[in-house]
Amino acid sequence: MKTYQRERRYLCGRNPRQAQYQEVEIYPLPSRDGRGRELDRQNSTPPAFRGTPPAQAAHNAKVARRWFHRLAVTNFTQADTHTTLTYAADLRPETSEQAWRDFRNFMRHIRDRCRAAGLDKPECLAVMEWQEADPDAGQKAVVPHFHVLLRCGLSRDEIEACWHRKGVHLGRANADRLQLDKGSLEALANYMMKHPNRKHRYYRSRGIRNPVMPPPRDGRYTRRQVERLATDSALLHSPEYWARRYPGWELNEASANYNDFLGWSISLKLRRRKGG
Repeated sequence: MKTYQRERRYLCGRNPRQAQYQEVEIYPLPSRDGRGRELDRQNSTPPAFRGTPPAQAAHNAKVARRWFHRLAVTNFTQADTHTTLTYAADLRPETSEQAWRDFRNFMRHIRDRCRAAGLDKPECLAVMEWQEADPDAGQKAVVPHFHVLLRCGLSRDEIEACWHRKGVHLGRANADRLQLDKGSLEALANYMMKHPNRKHRYYRSRGIRNPVMPPPRDGRYTRRQVERLATDSALLHSPEYWARRYPGWELNEASANYNDFLGWSISLKLRRRKGG
């Protein structure tokens, strides 16, 4: 099959100049036809959460985790918080809808406090995790709970105090400052989406921005170049090689994947070089 190589970049920051982290996907596409456009769409847009056959569901979950990580790095810094919201045993919601109402009330309380203090409007990225019991599959029930990435000017104590229902505290709220790992929130983002077999939904407030995606570049790499990089582990993981390809950036991680129909693809995670 005749293919061409596409390079697509995701600059994760409030704008390209402020971005301290980026991901690069180098992947083959069939000669420009409908199938090629569909494959490119899958690589460049956030996934949809909907019922699918198992294989497609697994693919969607993988893409969802990747996109969630990009959103986290794009919008949050070490000045922001990760808050876990759990329920006391006697206040657990009976349905996920009730849990989401509790979360919306939590964010309303946050907004009210920020408004009263003259602070900027808060922004958040949140995941609810839950699981119904399935004895046949050996799955225990997991009650709804939330993980929330939050940008606001409130103290940790003030944030935790907002987890209540009509003045009654719903359970435990624990807010911690974000810890960045090599300029990335990947470990935390993966933790928030850690159980692919459980149901997940995530919520993003209106001010959450997508990563900056410069126009894709076709032809910067040839199929032979990509194959050589993918099959030469020393070259694939060489910081010096990628520093030459992407001046001002340092390699965090590189990986290669093979598709029986299209061939090799490469994924890069880069952080901005200090002073770069």
